[in-house]
Amino acid sequence: MATHIFVDNANIFGGAQRAAKVLEPTVPWHAIRIEFKNFFELLEHGQREVRTRVLGGSVPPGNEQLWEHARKAGYDTDLLKRVDSDDGRLVEQGVDELLHLKIANVLLDYKPPQTLVLGTGDGSRSAFGTSFRDQVVRALGLKWSVRVFSWNAQLSNKLRSLDCNTVDMKLQELDGFYPSLTFTTKGRAARPLKLTDTSTGAAAR
Repeated sequence: MATHIFVDNANIFGGAQRAAKVLEPTVPWHAIRIEFKNFFELLEHGQREVRTRVLGGSVPPGNEQLWEHARKAGYDTDLLKRVDSDDGRLVEQGVDELLHLKIANVLLDYKPPQTLVLGTGDGSRSAFGTSFRDQVVRALGLKWSVRVFSWNAQLSNKLRSLDCNTVDMKLQELDGFYPSLTFTTKGRAARPLKLTDTSTGAAAR
């Protein structure tokens, strides 16, 4: 059984900053960063053969250290440029849809049994009518196993509504790993990641 991993960087990063407001309230949320070495280790824990690794994100802001680390870890880094919105903000465009497309491709290219691992809590439908939730439902319909990793505050009700207590579908909330998955620009380092064989084996509640 091979594993195919897809990470929505903006969702995971934003979720960590939201989690910090509760889990580390004395630290400004904007000082929180992801320790991707540990995050990737968590996603791949217990997976014997990882065939696909994709990290989707956008620029600016520039974050070459992250992208280079991801590439060295074997992740394809799909980076799209942010665009100006009507209110003058720079916003992502097309990142989620690109990940949805690449997920669809592996669902077509690989016969079950396979495992789909998603690093995202985003269950909303994109402007073009696609969503991570739809791809999860498709994967389950094709007899794939699915693992979803998300911060509690970032987890969409549309993903929560799926049956996450089955052999094929597992949800792992990241909050319990917060000290190991984050560090701060103010000098707090990430703790070593401690995993057991059952660390990612059951749905978090």
